[in-house]
Amino acid sequence: MVLHAVFDRAYVLLLRGSADSTADRLDADFARAAASGLPVLVDLAALCHGNQEFLVLLIDAHRHGAELIGPLSPSLRQRLAITGLTDWFTVHPSLTAALHHLPPPAAPGTPEL
Repeated sequence: MVLHAVFDRAYVLLLRGSADSTADRLDADFARAAASGLPVLVDLAALCHGNQEFLVLLIDAHRHGAELIGPLSPSLRQRLAITGLTDWFTVHPSLTAALHHLPPPAAPGTPEL
């Protein structure tokens, strides 16, 4: 299951259960999040397992700046370790920590540099 949450500073995808057979749907979920123009946070705290296709989606999301929220399940931690990606991803311990890590929103009417 994937839940979408939009905050003023981030688009959060909350993944629950297993991401083994939902790669096509997840691809659309990641595209929707990226299209928001907001930083993307992927909450994996309640994800028990993700297959190789899911890992490819995470890698692609990371290339577009997405960061992860944990704690990660033992299965997912092991998959990242086996593939050598453990240190590649930024994993925040909680949604609150991830939101605090983001730069503050620009004041209304302030041009972006």
